[in-house]
Amino acid sequence: MKLDELLEKAQSIAIFGHVRPDGDCIGSCLGLYNYICDNYPEKTVQIFAENFPPSYRILSGAEKILPEYDGREADLCFLLDTPSFERCGAGGEAAFQKAKFTCNIDHHISNPQNLCTLNIVEPQASSASEVLYFQLDSERISQNTANAIYLGIVHDTGAFKFSCTGKRTMIAVGDLIDKGADFARIINETYYTRSYKATRVTGFVLENCKLALDGKVVWGSISPEELKRFEVSPLDLSSIIDTLREVSGTEVAIFLYPVGNSYKLSFRSNYIIDVNQIAGNFGGGGHTRAAGASVNESPESVIPKILSLIQAQLSHFNAI
Repeated sequence: MKLDELLEKAQSIAIFGHVRPDGDCIGSCLGLYNYICDNYPEKTVQIFAENFPPSYRILSGAEKILPEYDGREADLCFLLDTPSFERCGAGGEAAFQKAKFTCNIDHHISNPQNLCTLNIVEPQASSASEVLYFQLDSERISQNTANAIYLGIVHDTGAFKFSCTGKRTMIAVGDLIDKGADFARIINETYYTRSYKATRVTGFVLENCKLALDGKVVWGSISPEELKRFEVSPLDLSSIIDTLREVSGTEVAIFLYPVGNSYKLSFRSNYIIDVNQIAGNFGGGGHTRAAGASVNESPESVIPKILSLIQAQLSHFNAI
């Protein structure tokens, strides 16, 4: 079922992503939003998303996003780039209980594929934005829609250098460029640049990061006090994990940072370690090479547990 069949039947539409939205979340949400606005101007459509990096505001429609679900009922609710209702952002879980029809578009391997009335989940895809692209009518995709989807793909592929990038990904990217996606500006202003504050805190984390397991693991962390000293929020930390991943000779990068009263764990791996499995031990999940979780422990307490799990995978791999 193509999305146009759903859209034609609905008059009111609501779009949600996950908590702490990243590029793929905002890109896919705004890609769908712009597609609806362009092709179904008679429909009522609203995105709800929590605070996101200011650089993403170069996308059309970003200024229309509401930060919290306002209780409205919708004929059709979309949940994008989100593998569970627990991770639904902007307090949106209640909206799905009210909606006449719901649709989940995602690519997380941890997705149970039964969250909504219709579940379009492709774990092999690079991003939710890629999944979305192939559900839309290519002939009806505008430049605004192309910009949003392109941003989402860029961020979840690490500017096309992560292993999730495939032939199908690049076919989509080529088509988006043909449709006028401002690819140079998007990749430069939203992926390769960061604010002065974010640059300073990134330098601090890199200066204090540590190696473990004979250099196979690099990990860094930041405390609530250090966040306050650098005058930054979790939004300013979004690129640190991928910068840590650039340390040569490492297989796994780990970054721990405070969110509320807990610590968020971000994992990346290069070739061997299944970090989705590692995150699952802490109630999290994601993808084989990129995953996350939250813990109510300090970095010093949880890191030995994580290293033990990584060592077990490394030992199994070396035994093969």
